Amino acid sequence: MQTRITEEIRRLKKLVADLERLEAGTIESPALMAAPCLDQWIHSSRKVPCLEGVVEGHPSLPDGHQIATSEVYAHLYADDEHFVRTLSRWYRLGNPRQRATS
Repeated sequence: MQTRITEEIRRLKKLVADLERLEAGTIESPALMAAPCLDQWIHSSRKVPCLEGVVEGHPSLPDGHQIATSEVYAHLYADDEHFVRTLSRWYRLGNPRQRATS
């Protein structure tokens, strides 16, 4: 039985392999001619699941800095602790922000 996470792992491994080939200079345009063509394209953006919050212990951001994470791929509950794996790194989750009441 293939789960959503199994499929996502497969897709991410293919992405990493392609990026490594690109970095190594082993991808050339003739090899990509069979790729689907995207005509009349523009740069755009789309929403992806992420978290916002105040960070502590980040390797490159100061404690207390408000951030938005990269895309969330996994959420783990273990030993009464919550963790998420984003595209960039693991985060341990503290208290959720209370929603404003009207």
